[in-house]
Order: sequence, then C-alpha cells, then structure tokens
Amino acid sequence: MIERARIAELLSGASVTPVSLEDESCLGLVLRVAADDLLATFAALRDSFEQLIDLLGADLTPRNGGIEVTYRLRSLQENSDLVVKTTLEPGAALPSVTGFYLSALLPEREACEMFGLKLTGHPNPKHLLLTEGLPPMLLKSVPLRSEEDIQAETLPEGDPALQLLQEFEERGIIPPEDPDDPLENYVMAEWLSPEPPPGPIVPRNIRRQDDDPQSLSTNHYLLQIGPAHPATHGVLNIVAEMDGEKIVSSEAHVGNLHRGIEKLAESRRYHQLGTLVDRGDYVGGCNNELAVALAVEQLAEIEVPDRASWIRVLMAEINRLASHYIWFGPTGLDTGAMGIFLFCLYDRELWLDVLEEISGQRMMFNYIRPGGVVADITPKSVQMIEDILKIADGRLDEHYDALMASEIFQQRACGVGVVSKEDALSLGATGFVARASGIDWDLRRDRPYAAYDKMDFDVLTADSGDVWARMFCRLDEMRQSLRIVRQCLDGMPEGDFSAKLPRVLRVPEGECYVPVEAPRGEMGVHIYSDGTDKPYRMSYRPPTLYSLMISDLTLPGHFLADGIVSLGSFDFCFGEVDR
Repeated sequence: MIERARIAELLSGASVTPVSLEDESCLGLVLRVAADDLLATFAALRDSFEQLIDLLGADLTPRNGGIEVTYRLRSLQENSDLVVKTTLEPGAALPSVTGFYLSALLPEREACEMFGLKLTGHPNPKHLLLTEGLPPMLLKSVPLRSEEDIQAETLPEGDPALQLLQEFEERGIIPPEDPDDPLENYVMAEWLSPEPPPGPIVPRNIRRQDDDPQSLSTNHYLLQIGPAHPATHGVLNIVAEMDGEKIVSSEAHVGNLHRGIEKLAESRRYHQLGTLVDRGDYVGGCNNELAVALAVEQLAEIEVPDRASWIRVLMAEINRLASHYIWFGPTGLDTGAMGIFLFCLYDRELWLDVLEEISGQRMMFNYIRPGGVVADITPKSVQMIEDILKIADGRLDEHYDALMASEIFQQRACGVGVVSKEDALSLGATGFVARASGIDWDLRRDRPYAAYDKMDFDVLTADSGDVWARMFCRLDEMRQSLRIVRQCLDGMPEGDFSAKLPRVLRVPEGECYVPVEAPRGEMGVHIYSDGTDKPYRMSYRPPTLYSLMISDLTLPGHFLADGIVSLGSFDFCFGEVDR
C-alpha cells in the first residue's frame, strides 16, 4: 500500500501543491489537484503507478461542484490505487494525459463529449459516440427523454405527410410529376440533385498516398471493415488504410450500439441497475450484476449471507465459462476452423441450461442484486452441474487438440497481434489480455471479493502477447473456472440466499468504486450517491473499451486476414463499449 507521505513527497519534488490528499471512505486515497497542475501531477506519479485504470466525469454543478474528472491510477507491484480528481468549470479545457498513459485515448474523448469539456493536447480529439451538435448527454441539465418526447419535439403538429411535403418545399426539393407517387420518390429527388456529393471523411491518422508515376509502390486505398460484418465480432467499424492486402494504419469507430446505460442509471432505483449492466456485456451479465451489487452494499454497509456469496461465485464462474465458449469457437472460425465453432456452441448450451434453471434466463439474468441473489440454487441445477463436470475437462482437451494443436492454426496465431508488456500497461490492459503479455494480475486472487478468498485456483500468464498466448491463457482460465465451480458445490454453506432489505433502498451519501474480474477483464462500477434511492451518477468501466485501443495498435503491419484474427482474439462486446 502506497502511503500518503510518499505521495506528498512525489508531489513536492514536482512543485505541485495539492488541493487535498485524504483517505476517503469506500474510495481509498484521493488526491485533489487544480486543473493547471494536472500534467505536472501525472509526470510526478507516472513512475510509481504503471496503469491508468479508469477515467470518468461527473456533473456536480447542481451541488456547486463544477465538472469533476476522476482518474484511477494503479500500482501493480504495491497492489495499491490512487484516485486523482480535478474540477473544471462547464466548457473549460481538459489537458490530455495521453503523454503519460495511452489508456486515456478514448476515455478522455468520451468524458469531454459527454460533459461538454474541451480537450487539449490530444492526438485525435474528435467526437467518439455522439453526432456533432447534440448536447452533452450526461450533464444534469440535459433531461432523460423518451422516444415519445423526442418525437413530440421534432414532429410538427398536423398530418405528418403534409408537414413532410412542406419541409421538402422549403428545402427546394422538386416533387415528382405524379401526385400519387409514394413519398419515397420525394427523397429520391434530393439524391438526384446536381450538387456534387461531399468527399470522403478521412480520419486524422489515415494518410492517403498520392499517385506518383515515379513510385513503384501501390496506391493506398481506404477499406471500411464493418460495422455489420461477422468478422468484427459486433458493430465495430474500422477505417483501414490499405497498401494492397497490408494494413498501413487504421482507426476504430464506435457508437453504433449506444445503450445510454449511465444516463438511464440516474433514473433507476438501486435494485434496477442490474438490468442495465446486463445489457452492457450481454454475454457476462452475472459478473456485471455482481459489481453493481458489491458497490451498493459497500456504500450502504449491507452484510451479505455467506451462502449468497458462494452462489454469486458459482454463477459468475458458470457465466464465465459460457462467455468463453462463445469466444473460443468463433476465434477458431476466424482462421477457417468450422468444427470447433460448432463444438463450443454445444458446450455453451449446457452451461446456459444451468443458468436458466437457476435464474430463469439464458442471457439477461437480473439474478444478483444488492443483499444477495434472487433465488436459491435448486437440486436439479446441482445435478446438472455435476453431470457437466464429469465431461468438461475432457471436452476442453478435445478443443485444444482440435484447434490449438493444429499446425495451421499455430501458423495463423503465433506472432500475430503481439502486445508487449509495456504497451499493455500503458493502454490499461486487464484480464486475459494483460496476462497474455506477462502481467500477473487477477482481481479474484489479488483483491478477492464475494467468496473468492475461500477458493483455490491458479493464474496463468504468458510472455509472447500474441493471439496464441491469449488463447492459451483463456483456455487455462476455463479450467480454473471448472475447479472453482467444483469447490462451490463441495463447500456451499447453509443459510439464507439474501439479506433482509427495505422495499425501497436508500443509500447513504458517498462515493465508491468496485471492480470485478469479468470475462473480458476488469469491469468496474463507480457510484456517486446523494442519499436517495437512485444513484446521482453511475459510471461503468468497460474492459473491452481498453482492449479496443490495444487491438487498434496491433493492426498496422498485418495482412487483412491476420488483422481479423487479431481482432477476434480480444473478445469484444460492444454493448459495453457503446454503453
């Protein structure tokens, strides 16, 4: 644990005078600095804290607090976090810290866009999620509107068809000669206007090579990969600059699946938050629900029964297995291995049957809630788990032989998509992506929660940081999950599955951050409570947002086919990227 005296010493050497440096309940050691001292502060702390784990904003203007930007730094060697906070006026400039931590590349753009701040010193300060011209959606002054509210504001009174015709006349669109033609023809008239279409929008890091008759190289061209393509594993859109079949540079575009989870959370009671995060990482919902429940319980000082904690671990690991199967098989499919995809789908269905038996759902579980779980495990579910465990290890051996022992797959995976340990640290890698690059870190072991402190399991790391290493670490993670599931069945304590809570839970005023080891890395929940039955602000730290930045780094220099394999190995889930 890094102590206050050491932080104060580092800051004094950099001539930074902190606003405050205090231990805050549920949040840890918090350093508050002026915005003008932000860069000097990060320069002083960079050598002691290897990673910037989280970056978020909060609109405290109604509480006379301005726009508060929070950074969470982590020292892996010391197993210690430091929270750095700065406050700005609405519309002020936020200096970019990407010169110290590359993991701020996308979160800074998101925070400034959502809270109306200007971003300075950033290499690519464009809009990330919203269409330009929309208001900063997470400001408290911007209300949460339903679809009906938006339609009532945008559609004029009267007959919609007549109003549409009036709008076309105002814009100078020539109607078709036949008045009985459908309205679609009016739109076609605009498409056929003599005005030339605008040129292509080229990202900042894309550089088109001009035609040069003296050059022997091929002309570069732009290739749109996605957003509706199975090879992108979601609604990812990548604009790639291609030199023949080789990727020269690329930029990932997100925002096609925006959920509005963080805005919606401000109008939901605490026991309803699980339904929102279920739709973030929609393949690993139990782990997301667990993070929310732990955060609420920490703020409200709720004591969870032992049996509930064990059931939570059991469900989290079963959900982890089901999630990993839907990644392991399709990653093989990216290399042309069709069989492994079908085998993994079969095994995933077995675990989904268990999840359905216990929670009633196969995808959006809403099972883990503050105080415990919704229902106890059933004797039938225990028997189902025991039956699967009899064959699960052998099935994983077969999957290894079918895919990873193949020389063809090894040629497609070894040395492809390499992420060095230094890049993984700078870009905020967690979970299997970090472990495949030599970072020995697992929240279940290093900061145990629920009943993980009572579980015996191993954490495997690799050094090569390529597709093969990520596959190998993930496969071992599945074996460890099977070990944990067995221990949960063998050691399940008796007792209640939930604490007794009031019908309407009001959480005392405060602030906390709780991370869990989700299937795709560290999923964190940061909650601001104002003492009511709803969170003042809830932030969701999505691990695949950081994996997306890492994968974008690995694409240049690869052939397109290898780039697709590299992308798939990071296991994206765009419900949480576009949260």
